[in-house]
Amino acid sequence: MLAEKAERSADGGGGERRRGHDALHHARERMDAAIVASAEDAMAWAGGLHDALDELADVLHRHREASERPGGSLDEIERMEPRLSARVERSRSEHQPLIDRTETLRDTVAHQMEGGRVEVNRLRGVAGRLESDFRDHIAAGVELTYEAFERDMGGEG
Repeated sequence: MLAEKAERSADGGGGERRRGHDALHHARERMDAAIVASAEDAMAWAGGLHDALDELADVLHRHREASERPGGSLDEIERMEPRLSARVERSRSEHQPLIDRTETLRDTVAHQMEGGRVEVNRLRGVAGRLESDFRDHIAAGVELTYEAFERDMGGEG
């Protein structure tokens, strides 16, 4: 039953999961705002993007640690719902590439700022693709969590 699944997951870091979820959404919103901000002052725009990427990298590292550590949320999902193991593995496999792309873009922005020439349109495109992939990862995680902890698999409902 739905209530039973919610009770079982309540002891499994629900508060931590909520805080992590909020941090992911805040980082995504900050990235989106940085990407679409006015670039009339290209250096200021790049500074905002760099700060958003720095936050995103930090949040992604914490997200990966919380979800992939032994007994973390992905282990819990696999234990509770083995049928979701392929989706859990897909989620795990997305973490490091997202982190790598975020850190690479952050370093590129820093390098361009140091060189005094910021390629706003190119950076916007790369950042937009990263933000889109990050948004897709969040959405897939929300769906996976729903399937594991909230969905009633055919009982009352």
